Amino acid sequence: MVKLSRERVERLARELVDAMSRSRAVMFLKDRDAVRQAIAHALADELRREDEREETVRKRIAAMRKIPPRNSPEWEQLFRTLMNEEYVRDSEA
Repeated sequence: MVKLSRERVERLARELVDAMSRSRAVMFLKDRDAVRQAIAHALADELRREDEREETVRKRIAAMRKIPPRNSPEWEQLFRTLMNEEYVRDSEA
């Protein structure tokens, strides 16, 4: 996964607020800065959880008896399968 800097997360949040403010379907109940900060916090939190999921999956793969060669199609498929399991586990928690 590509790591995003704090500045990039803030920029994405600002762009989202700008796009939402142009929409007639969105009405802010708080000031734009508070909404931007909430979005930035949510994005950063999700990126942190994604890193944790990836680390968990890498540890699970490393603990297996037979590990496919790294970056092989088999390894990539195993990684995706285990990541999907982590997403399901997180959604159930």
